[in-house]
Amino acid sequence: MKTVVLAAIAALPLSVLAQQAASFVAFPDNGIYLSANDFSTHKLTDGFDNGQPGYRMHQEMFQRTLKIDQPNAPEAKIPLSDVWGERKDGVDYRSFDGDLYKVEHKDRLFIYSKPTDAWMATGGNAYAGMLYYFSREANSPIHLITSRNLESVYYDQPDKKAVFDEIDDQNAHPADQANKLIRLFYKTDTQMTHAAE
Repeated sequence: MKTVVLAAIAALPLSVLAQQAASFVAFPDNGIYLSANDFSTHKLTDGFDNGQPGYRMHQEMFQRTLKIDQPNAPEAKIPLSDVWGERKDGVDYRSFDGDLYKVEHKDRLFIYSKPTDAWMATGGNAYAGMLYYFSREANSPIHLITSRNLESVYYDQPDKKAVFDEIDDQNAHPADQANKLIRLFYKTDTQMTHAAE
């Protein structure tokens, strides 16, 4: 009897793992998020993986639409204004005012990046720049990271104003601005953890 009970107990973790593996659903490399809720729950419309024959998603030239080619289905053209964003090659993008912004951070605040057409000169070196943007919520308007925009959006958090003012000092380094902003929103947790110790 002990042998049967021990065998049943030993097999229990394996059956749990088998159930988890059976319920695992792979997240496609490409697809469309119709809403912010779809983005937060990882629900893709017309999702497919890289390398699947006959599937392709791209932005139409001179139009603000996404085109999806699928085998045995008519091509789909979806205006960027009708979608929250897209997932392309495993990277998420948000559509806002007809442009796509790469989602860089999505917890407590949203940080996005977008290449700029302007060339930036820093210390004698010139390079194509990347600008960073933020939004308070997944559906909030997207703003360039500046102290004025931050103070306007986070008007109800005056304790962050001093750090917002420092962000403009790093205009030549947009990635550093984004990192400083992210750290600011986690700073209170660090202080509370040290106070509890």
